[in-house]
Amino acid sequence: MCYLLAMRSRCSLLVVPSLCALIAACFAAQEKPEQPLHGFTGYSPSVYLRTFLACVSDAPCVQTDKFHIDQVPTGCCLLTVTNCDGQGTDEVRSYEVYLNGERVVATDHSRNAQAPVKLRHTNTLKVVLRGAPHSKVFVSLDYDPRRSK
Repeated sequence: MCYLLAMRSRCSLLVVPSLCALIAACFAAQEKPEQPLHGFTGYSPSVYLRTFLACVSDAPCVQTDKFHIDQVPTGCCLLTVTNCDGQGTDEVRSYEVYLNGERVVATDHSRNAQAPVKLRHTNTLKVVLRGAPHSKVFVSLDYDPRRSK
């Protein structure tokens, strides 16, 4: 009997501090104000993102992508072209970019190019690439809320 009482008291000594720690953690979690899920990252929200790969041959390669945007933000958008990763790896020799039939980036070979563009609900993006089969460009259309005013 004494053995059972001794076991019970040791068990109580372990359970009580554990319960206190659990209760304190619950109260501490309730006291913290809710934090927003997304803060300002310094990057504009993207409306469109895509990588365009050069064709198998070394000849000019034309790729077209048609896309739809349900709500076009006012003052949208800034088109950005990154020649591969922007660090000199797998770059195309040159590229041109057309949006809805209008050339927005003339023949270029720089690592980055930008152009302000107006989007529609339905858009067609055409990219003309010249480069080795493994080369590519990354195109993004970004919305900058500061430009919408």
